[in-house]
Amino acid sequence: MSYHCPFCRSTETHGVYDNASLCSKNLNLNPCDPCKRLAELEIQIIKARETLLEMQREAQRLKSEMNYNHDHLIHRLPPEISSDIFQLCIPREMAGFAPVTLSSVCQKWRQIAHATPQLWTTIVFSDGLQYHDELSVSRLVQEWIDRSGQLPLSIVLFVKLKDGSCYVNQDVIAVINQCSSRWRDLIYEGSPYSLRYLVGDSQGASQLQNLKLHVGVAHWPFKLGDFKPAPTTLEIAGFDLKSVVIEWNNITHMQASPIYVDDCWELFRIAPRMTHCVLRGVLESKARNPFPRPNTPILHPTLQALELSIRSDVFDLFHKNVSLPSLQSYTCDVHGDRLETESLISLFLRSSCSLQTLALSDVKLDVADLVKLSRVTPDLRHLGLASYYRYPGITESIFHRFSNASIITSTDSETNHALFPQLQSITYNGALPRPRDWKLVPDIFGSPSDVHNTHRRPLRSLTLSSPLVSRQKNDLIIDKDTLSRMLSLVARGIKLKIEQENPRVDVLQQSIEFHADDSVLGESRRGSHT
Repeated sequence: MSYHCPFCRSTETHGVYDNASLCSKNLNLNPCDPCKRLAELEIQIIKARETLLEMQREAQRLKSEMNYNHDHLIHRLPPEISSDIFQLCIPREMAGFAPVTLSSVCQKWRQIAHATPQLWTTIVFSDGLQYHDELSVSRLVQEWIDRSGQLPLSIVLFVKLKDGSCYVNQDVIAVINQCSSRWRDLIYEGSPYSLRYLVGDSQGASQLQNLKLHVGVAHWPFKLGDFKPAPTTLEIAGFDLKSVVIEWNNITHMQASPIYVDDCWELFRIAPRMTHCVLRGVLESKARNPFPRPNTPILHPTLQALELSIRSDVFDLFHKNVSLPSLQSYTCDVHGDRLETESLISLFLRSSCSLQTLALSDVKLDVADLVKLSRVTPDLRHLGLASYYRYPGITESIFHRFSNASIITSTDSETNHALFPQLQSITYNGALPRPRDWKLVPDIFGSPSDVHNTHRRPLRSLTLSSPLVSRQKNDLIIDKDTLSRMLSLVARGIKLKIEQENPRVDVLQQSIEFHADDSVLGESRRGSHT
């Protein structure tokens, strides 16, 4: 039968129980022999424990000496140099628990890590994790913040639903709120219900630069008391503009999804410094109190890059009500019926912008559409087209139009009718050309002998890729003569990439291997590697 301590019930606790009380019924009031031997054994156990502790301390000291002897870097460098090395080990975007890992190597590393506040400026907390002691977690977060000194902080919060209900560690949120004046980056993802606890302190969030809020549907606004932060970068999902209480004047980079079209117009009104904007899932407004529709197109003077994912039924409505004179990059993915290019062309014409990059996804375009776009975007450098399901991709007529205009004549230059005369690269994702149409691909660049012609369109790169699986393997074999012409272009510095994505097939390489025994092709292939 085990001997249990009456206080903690442990069989490992010695020297607490009064052994003499076991012999209290002895008439002589003297302990019996077993009690005497147990008392003597208790003394030996206490001494053995003290000896064990001393041995453990000695082992720890020897380990520290071993670390010093075996570590020829950190232990021998000045602490400030070691601190700089530690900082280089931490990923800038997501430090996570890397500082704890560094602190766990040895005592010297822990001292250096704890004395380097730059290591502790990113706090990542997830309520989806199971913590043994939630109070100790809040203390850990407080210690983490204390080690960061007074440096700006990056706060990352992942708050999930547990057992179908919302749960949040309010002790942790309270600790984070107390340092809101030091927030530089704030990322919140998860339950919309817990967002109401993130209110900051009386000093607000004056240093906040980057704000990211992702919830399903916002039930509470994001509001830091009476203080309005003024971030430069904002990314929201599940919010309308009215639910994000900030100063909008400083926004330069914006991303929102989904978003109503009237919110888009309001965004252009209230964020005059915005240079980059991504709007995904632009929908027709269904709000009870939508922002007013503009009477005249809203002029946004600084927007340089616009990326849209928009329904076709609001495409015209959106584009007819904005003017973007600084626009350099435009990307659009249309969902729904066929896109009418007239409103897009009118936007570019009205804006008088010098567009450099144009990318259109799943859009039906014919030669006439491209010619119209070319006339209003004469400075275009990069063209991206994608077509997956509904519409054919680069058609034979488009290939011919590009090849016929590979050399820019003086008449073309004067009348501005040349097809994208400044174009440098074409990227296309969709169905690859049919086997009989492979010969049209090199024609886009004109004759290989004209590659360095000063009157030639400066096209230097063509990428054709397809997410679709070809029905037959031979569909991905380029005929010998066309392949030879392609390799001649590659040998002259043209970047040509043709591939099937899944499973991945490098069509050029596969065709080279298929025609490997051909001597003429071999000569072109050797030229392409010189």
